[in-house]
Amino acid sequence: MTAPAREGPERRLLVYSDVLDMIIREAALLDVLNHVAEMVEREMPGARASILLVDESQQQVLFGAGPSLPADYNEAIDGALIGPEAGTCGRAAYENRVVVTESIADDPAWTLWRAAADDAGLAACWSVPFAGPRGRVLGCMAAYFGEPRTPERAELDLLRDAGYLAALAVQHNEARQLLRDTSRTHPLTGIANRVVFTERLRAVEAEAAETHRRFAVIQLCIEGMGAINESLGPNVGDEVLRQAAGRLADAVEDSGLAAHMWGCDFAVVVDAVDVDEDAVMFAEKLRDILTEPFDVAGVTLVVGATIGLVSYGADVLDLPQPIDEPLRTANVAMQRAKSSGTRQIGVYDPRADPGADVVLLAPALRRGLDQEEFSLAYQPIVELTNERIDHYEALLRWTTPSGSVPPDSFVPVAERTGLVGDLGRYALEHALAELSALRQVGSGAGVSVNLSVRQLSDEGLAELIAELLARYDLPAPCVTMEVTEGVMLSATGRGWDALARVRELGVRIALDDFGTGYSQLPYLRRFDFDEIKIDQSFVATMHTDVRSRALIAGTVAFAEVAGMTVVAEGIERREQADEVRALGCTHGQGFLFGAATRTPSANGRRRPRPGPGTEPGVDHEGE
Repeated sequence: MTAPAREGPERRLLVYSDVLDMIIREAALLDVLNHVAEMVEREMPGARASILLVDESQQQVLFGAGPSLPADYNEAIDGALIGPEAGTCGRAAYENRVVVTESIADDPAWTLWRAAADDAGLAACWSVPFAGPRGRVLGCMAAYFGEPRTPERAELDLLRDAGYLAALAVQHNEARQLLRDTSRTHPLTGIANRVVFTERLRAVEAEAAETHRRFAVIQLCIEGMGAINESLGPNVGDEVLRQAAGRLADAVEDSGLAAHMWGCDFAVVVDAVDVDEDAVMFAEKLRDILTEPFDVAGVTLVVGATIGLVSYGADVLDLPQPIDEPLRTANVAMQRAKSSGTRQIGVYDPRADPGADVVLLAPALRRGLDQEEFSLAYQPIVELTNERIDHYEALLRWTTPSGSVPPDSFVPVAERTGLVGDLGRYALEHALAELSALRQVGSGAGVSVNLSVRQLSDEGLAELIAELLARYDLPAPCVTMEVTEGVMLSATGRGWDALARVRELGVRIALDDFGTGYSQLPYLRRFDFDEIKIDQSFVATMHTDVRSRALIAGTVAFAEVAGMTVVAEGIERREQADEVRALGCTHGQGFLFGAATRTPSANGRRRPRPGPGTEPGVDHEGE
């Protein structure tokens, strides 16, 4: 939708600014629309302004604002059907054009509402429809008068300007509502997502610590989905996951919560178990229901399930640990079961194996830092219009003499031992040094580096970044610091202040993994992020799930109002790139544009896609 090019009176521009500020601050839609209507009444003496909204079915008009109209009249027209004989606003919405009724008494389209208009003292009505970016009529901006009259051009221009502001408010409200609705369910299966699971897990942990009762966490992976997707197509695979999610939710019922975490992985928290054997029996029950045949479009399919289980009580919860430790250990148990090659349930006992990963990896981490076993790999983030590289994400890699260690293994250990601060400093220093060398040969690209909770608690973070920018003679806007939803959840007030001081340097701040859980509107209201990175799970499912597409479109609409860049992650196929670009995303990241490499390209062009045998994509989890 193109903003009006006309320049109105100075006070009207101030009102426009006030309205936009209300939208950014997420004021209630009714308050914003009333503000717009009051502006019209001030600028158009004798007018009584009204804003009607068109419902999603495009069949009715609903009350939006009418501060000077009688309440009885507003109630009379609320819910009226639109059409060629539906009054001035109903006809304007139906035909999507300006409609002027010089005399309500003489207009046959007013037959049903003429008595209500007479009681309200209304003799004339002008209505200007306003629409969204794809032409869908959102509502009408109208002006009523107590005597018959026709408008001047400037008066219709005022109504158009007001309609533009109303359209912005309505679109922002729709995007906000969409994000709120989709923030707590998985877009494919519709059951609880990771944010809801974590909230429930934290509540169960707190209650267990107080009541000394035990609880269990179960991690499940549906096996065989790759073969189904390859042979029958992703739509069939998606339906299997939907049915599996339904079975899990029904089986858990009131005893806990089942959630779809990502891909083919689900998790269950069982609120209370008397003994560990009860948890094992519950996990076996879940395995049995998942291995029963699925009927999809008349085809009978059978899948497997790998399960990891951990049970916790107050004796273990008293030990210091990250907030997601039960989920992490359940995943460790699941990976052990998967490695065994059997369908057995993997069980992790935190009492018998407390901190085993820490004991084994912590000394190696320290040694790896001292012996320079760490390095950075760079994955390009491109402009979708021309696929030129805008900047790179720096990803930490650890290669020991015996092989590579995945980030999922060493990052949690680094967090628990305090070494994550040293790793973060290493990544920051080396990324900026290599960016400086890249820019010296003519590249205009930037770099993004991930921040951990430990780094945000460091009061010297902003000073370190400022010193590195000066040392390597780098402009601040070419550097982006990425924070994930988990970091934001754990950040204290001091952490938010540290992030603000970094942004004051001119460094860009990006919110990563947007849409997967915590990273929703509360964080966007609290901090002025420069970039939103839409999680790859929504890109992967947008072709089959309307809610994934809706979340991407809603995020883009919000970002446009707030002045943020939107990056779609996990783009692996050409059609995905075309689709997210059509939805309004300006930047993309994923295997289609290049896997992470040790050396970034200096010419601003993406590298050719790696050939067969190259790992498709980069795991960002924990980086």
